Amino acid sequence: KISHPTYCSGPFDVIVHKLSDVIVEAEHDSQSQHLLANFQSYVSTHPSTILVDPLPAMSQLLDRFTSYRIMNRLICSPPYLEIHSVDDLSSIQQAVITQTLSFPVVCKTRVAHGSLSHEMSLIFSADSLADIHPPCVLQSFVNHGAVLHKIFVVGDRHYCVERPSLKNFPPGPCDRKTIFFNSHHVSKPECSSDLTAMDEQMPHLLPPSSEAVAALVRELRVQLGMALFGVDVIINIHTHTLTVIDINIFPGYEGVPQFFPSLLAYIESLLDTNSSFITWLFIAFFCVLWFYFSVFIALWAFTGSPGNPALSARIPSVHLGAYLL
Repeated sequence: KISHPTYCSGPFDVIVHKLSDVIVEAEHDSQSQHLLANFQSYVSTHPSTILVDPLPAMSQLLDRFTSYRIMNRLICSPPYLEIHSVDDLSSIQQAVITQTLSFPVVCKTRVAHGSLSHEMSLIFSADSLADIHPPCVLQSFVNHGAVLHKIFVVGDRHYCVERPSLKNFPPGPCDRKTIFFNSHHVSKPECSSDLTAMDEQMPHLLPPSSEAVAALVRELRVQLGMALFGVDVIINIHTHTLTVIDINIFPGYEGVPQFFPSLLAYIESLLDTNSSFITWLFIAFFCVLWFYFSVFIALWAFTGSPGNPALSARIPSVHLGAYLL
């Protein structure tokens, strides 16, 4: 338990943690700050302990401002807009136009973890932007046939699970009232809602190719520096483009029965790699030790005493090096 100094329970080879709640709460809660300080103290004093995942890497996915910048820079994702504070409505409307967002738009909280992070809204017009509650993110809604592909990453492995999602809506602004919804409820496997009703005339879209998903996961693993995360992917019904709409920190892995075997396999690979590194360090240390021992023997052979000062006058150091080599 991190409520006590962790060194009382250590040492550990690997720590798999889900401190996302603690990281978020530490911004305003002194107890969470204390818990996080205990944990960071242990990590800093035990640098050989492997952390899954590193705290700085996790923090970037807890903030949609940060994670969406990563998405926008690396992969295909819808246009988005960061709303930092409550400005006058006209400035927000102008920013939506400037950033080329198209209605409808999805409004999401800035904090990307916890129950409130699932509370979202679908906004259909510029006037309805008055319904937003900053800080938040506005993201263009992309019609995707009411199908969400959740990619669950576990180290070098990943799994793709199909879930229900929001149905298609006519593109462009309209007078429809803002729809408030909980994304967690909408995307549950057993969800049955008017919001997720499939258009019977809409042909079923093919799932993303395994090659495209694998390439996406490889790129995100490198950029995020993480091993346990989820990616929400949709297929644009017009362009058939694989589009990323969100990245999740340590998801629930619901619908992935292989999660625990995959996690154990990943931990074993980390320990094997760490063991190999330690072995390499030992070999390197032994080689250095052997080199200095050889120098000592060579000096003794030349002078009868390794500390004889006459040696430097008799044999220049460059020649000594050549002789020893």
